[in-house]
Amino acid sequence: MSFIKTNFIRRSGFRDAKLIVIATEGEKTEPTYFRDLQLQYRNPRIHVEILKRETSSSSPAHVLKQLKTFKSKKKLNLYDELWMIIDFDKWPVQNLENVAAQCIQSRFLLAVSNPCFEIWLLLHLREITNNNHLRLDNYDKIEREIRNILGFYNKNNLDTSNFLPHLDEAINRAKALDITPSSRWPNDLGTHVYKVAEKIIA
Repeated sequence: MSFIKTNFIRRSGFRDAKLIVIATEGEKTEPTYFRDLQLQYRNPRIHVEILKRETSSSSPAHVLKQLKTFKSKKKLNLYDELWMIIDFDKWPVQNLENVAAQCIQSRFLLAVSNPCFEIWLLLHLREITNNNHLRLDNYDKIEREIRNILGFYNKNNLDTSNFLPHLDEAINRAKALDITPSSRWPNDLGTHVYKVAEKIIA
């Protein structure tokens, strides 16, 4: 599925619509997922704006810069939310700590997946417990697990129909894994993407 950049305008009659801005580390998988999530859960009081990467850089610092640029150019309401969606596995903890501190300063929200976004997708398909998390400690293993369940998986052409019907289960499973929800990111296997999903479907 192709991703089309949109320009958010609060239409007359929907001036109080809440804007949820999402900047992602991934170039295709995450934008496709959130675009289709919004389409499935249409709500005139919620608008999701997914920022398209203008360069090939996917570092947390670059994702953060995208949000800052958007914020500087748009007139936002107090209840609008700007989210960073990034992975834990590629970056030194010091980098993530710096980004988290800047998010607090800029009033951005942070949803980190440990080790990667695909753990969120896998939670749509099955439960994950402390007894089986050790073998899911990197992207390749999680992708293999998704492929074993579905028979296929292509992150560059995500078929969200395999996942979105199971969104409620994914949220509940992610919450069960998240034993310290107030932490900046999951210290063990898990994801905070459920927090964004709940806001979109509210």
